[in-house]
This record gives sequence, C-alpha cells and structure tokens, in this order.
Amino acid sequence: MGWIIVILLSSTTLGSVPKYAKTGCNDTCGNVRIPFPFGIGANCSLNEWYNVDCKSLTPYLSSLNQLEVLDVDLENRRVTIKMQKFSNCSQTTKSVDLGSSPFLYSKSQNTFVYEGYCGVAVMMDNHGSVLTGCSTTCSNDTTTSGIIDTSNCFGISCCVTDIPQYLESYSMNLTGMESQMGGDGACGSAYLLDNSYTEGSNLSHQSYVPTSLQWIISDGDQDQLSCSGAWDSVVIDLGNGTQMNYWYCYTFSTIEGNPYLTDGYDQ
Repeated sequence: MGWIIVILLSSTTLGSVPKYAKTGCNDTCGNVRIPFPFGIGANCSLNEWYNVDCKSLTPYLSSLNQLEVLDVDLENRRVTIKMQKFSNCSQTTKSVDLGSSPFLYSKSQNTFVYEGYCGVAVMMDNHGSVLTGCSTTCSNDTTTSGIIDTSNCFGISCCVTDIPQYLESYSMNLTGMESQMGGDGACGSAYLLDNSYTEGSNLSHQSYVPTSLQWIISDGDQDQLSCSGAWDSVVIDLGNGTQMNYWYCYTFSTIEGNPYLTDGYDQ
C-alpha cells in the first residue's frame, strides 16, 4: 500500500512541472527561454514567423533577417530583439519593415533615444510625416559619460521622447549641427530602446540596442492556439485613424508555464 502512495505522489509532482514548448521541442536557447508560439526547429512554432534558429547558443528570428532574440515575454506578448542604431548623417534610413509579419514596434515598451553632441534626430512614417524627434544642445562641454540613462537625459549629449503609436516601420533622419559652427559634423545615433534596458545601460559605444516588438495574435492564428484561461481582445492605434484588433489569452491567476499549450499551464 505504501508503494502505491509513493508512485501516485511522484506522478502528481511530475505532472505539475511547467511546460513552455511543444512536446519534443527545446524551450531554451542559451540563456533565453523560447516559449510557444515561438519554437526552435521544424514543427515547434505556430508558423514560420515564430521560427527561431538556435546558433551557438544564441537565438535568432529567422523570419526577420536573423535578428537576435534577447527575451520573449509570454505574459505581455513581447519579444526583445537586437536592432542596429541609426547613424547615417543627413540621410534618411529605413527600419526593418514588419508590415507583413505579426509584429509591431511597441509604443508602450520602447523609448525614442538620440545620443550625440549638438544634433537633431527625427522619426518619420512611411509617407514622410514626422512622428517625433528631439535634439541636443550645442555647448562648450562635449564630454559624455558613455552611460545612457533615460531618467537623466535632458538634452545634454542625449535626449528621449515617447513614440506616438505602434509602428510597422519607420524611417530616421539625423543632422549634426556642429558642422554649421565649424566642428567635425558628427551626427550621433538614434534608436528605439526597450524600457527594460534604459537606466544605467552602457549603450553609447555599441552599434546594436535592445528593441521591443509586440506580437499580434490574429483571428487566423487564434484558431490554431489553445488558451488555458479565456480569450480577450485589445485594440491598438496604428495612427492616421487606423486601428488593429488582436487576441490574447487572459489567465485568472498568477501562473507558471504556457497558457497557449493545452498541457503547459500550472496554477
């Protein structure tokens, strides 16, 4: 009788282990957890947009030009990727276009950052209309600390501002004003920075920065997903009167595991 009790307890314990990937699929690449609907390898993701290549213990989104994945936030439906800074002077540079994908540049999770002495950065939509921008002062002190802390970034060597809407793509134009005053004409760099990485991040001397993408569950994708809680919908603003509706799995309590898998939810 004692043996039967031990076996039952062991089975219950094993059954409560949180699960994040589909059966037979790895749920981590290096130090990054890759939960479904993302997946590593064939038949492990919801569709090709969520395919992740794990190379030398580093994950990459194969559908988006092999952008490196830094984090996947299952609860808030965000994926943080490494994005190259914009640094071309007096030349409009376009971002990676997410238009046909289930991803958007997150309005709520990203901050627009310009770093540079005596310059201006302007972000524009696909039609050339200005979305936002900021500038830094031209002073006698050109010393920078090398640390971009957006809580202390008020126009001396760096400036920050919010972005007005979720974006499928955007373009950037940088101008170095120092050249008009006889300086070297450097124009600095601009980028969208994931808010989780803002304070105390040493990003000034790096060419890539963490940027947050919102992933969108469409009507078609919802039909192929499970939900251990209840489906709910959100409407987000894309600007110019355009709105997008998407789904998410709402769970009623703090959970471990993956609510998008029938066997991945543990209350």
